[in-house]
Amino acid sequence: MAPPDPVLQEMLDEHALRKLVHGYCRAVDRGDTETLRGMYHPDAVDGHGAFSTGSVDDFLGRLAASRKHLRSMQHHITTVNFAIDGDRAEGEIYSIATHTFAAKHGETEVIVGGRYLDKYQKRDGTWRFLERTIVTDWAHVHDPSSVDLRHPMVRDSPKGSLGPDDPSFALFSLLGGRA
Repeated sequence: MAPPDPVLQEMLDEHALRKLVHGYCRAVDRGDTETLRGMYHPDAVDGHGAFSTGSVDDFLGRLAASRKHLRSMQHHITTVNFAIDGDRAEGEIYSIATHTFAAKHGETEVIVGGRYLDKYQKRDGTWRFLERTIVTDWAHVHDPSSVDLRHPMVRDSPKGSLGPDDPSFALFSLLGGRA
C-alpha cells in the first residue's frame, strides 16, 4: 500500500483537529465532562489561569463545581491556525466566550476574547489535546447582566441550558446525547 499523499494527510489531520476544537466547545458549553475528558490524553495539562491550571482532572473538577453558578455559557471559535508535524501539532485558536453567572443582585456576564494555545498529539490514530493554555486578550464584565429575553424576536424561542435538558438533546438524533 502506497503512503498517503502528504497534502491529503495534512487535510485529514487538520479536519480532525478542527472537529476536536469545535467538539470541545459543545462539550464544555453543555457540561459534558465525560466527552471533554475523552478529548484529552491521560497525561495532558490544561491552563485556565486562576480558574484551574494543572491536570485535566483538576480542570474538569473545577468546571463541574462551577456549574451551579453558571446560567449560560457559549464558546465561539473564530480564527484557527494549525501546524502539523507527523503525530504532533500545535494550534492557535481564537475564541470569544460568554459566561453568565448567578450573583447576589441578579446575574453577571463575563465576555472573554482570547486564544487557546494548544499542543496536540495523535496516538493510536486519534488526535487529542496534550496541552491547552488560555490567553486572555480582552474581557468585559457586565454586572448586572444586560441580557434581556423579553423582546418579541427572542421571547418565545426555546431557552438553552447547560445540561441534558438543552433543546439540542431532544432535537438531534445524529449528534446524539453527547457532543
